[in-house]
Amino acid sequence: MTVQSQTLSFLPNTSPIQMLEIVKKLFKKLIEIFITVSGFVIAKMCTPHQCYWAALLWVKWFFPLAAFVDRLVFRRHQKSFFNKTTLLKFILSAITRYAYIEIPFRSPNEQALLEYHRKYGGFILCSAHFGLTMAVFGFLEKHGLPVTSISDGGPRKNAYGWNWGCTEPLRLIKSDAKSLFKVRKALANDEIVLIYCDHAPDENFQNDFLFLSPNIFEYSYKASIPLLFLGVALTHDGNIEIEFVEASYPIPTSREEMVVVMEEFRLFVAQRMKKNISFQKK
Repeated sequence: MTVQSQTLSFLPNTSPIQMLEIVKKLFKKLIEIFITVSGFVIAKMCTPHQCYWAALLWVKWFFPLAAFVDRLVFRRHQKSFFNKTTLLKFILSAITRYAYIEIPFRSPNEQALLEYHRKYGGFILCSAHFGLTMAVFGFLEKHGLPVTSISDGGPRKNAYGWNWGCTEPLRLIKSDAKSLFKVRKALANDEIVLIYCDHAPDENFQNDFLFLSPNIFEYSYKASIPLLFLGVALTHDGNIEIEFVEASYPIPTSREEMVVVMEEFRLFVAQRMKKNISFQKK
């Protein structure tokens, strides 16, 4: 019996396309295991201050290899599953499962953030999947600002890997019918609530286009909740830069003002992601 016939007898109803998808999933799983092991090694060998820079060096070494294998094996016509910020996000999450990390933050307008919180108390931080958005949790903790996020983060163990640079696990609000009630309660306690407003048509954020949900802007208008935009990027010198931008109307008081704020946020995301962005309910 040939190898091919053995393969077919093992998966008799599997087409070549299905086999390719299985191989892709196995490949991603192997990458995940490799990243986790790498994170464990870095966490055990480095101090909290050294961990981030070791992770960044690991990304610079591993990215060309991962991108080469990704294109060689799958001959992708679309964007690769890999990019530097994605790999850095994965390795930081892996390290955080085993050790505390000191993240080198930089913000050109951090005083504006502090003044915003003093002025309004709790507010909604509107952001998107910029890759390193989760770094804001550690930044806000260092300033003594309570923060929670709407997210289906899964079990506590998995969610814990998201709190880079935090001494405490994340507080997450599950996205369900009760989420807005919980958001309102958090805002009343002067907490900052991070909300990802973008969504991909097939949950693949490597697409050339993304959609934004209008829901949180409508909620802000109807409930008189202040908004602040959040952008996060990796700088050329390896620091994580966190940007806070105030909308023309922090608390929209009319539908016309709400539309203006929505367009400002659309441009805010499009300029930083360099993708086609439009609004569509999820």
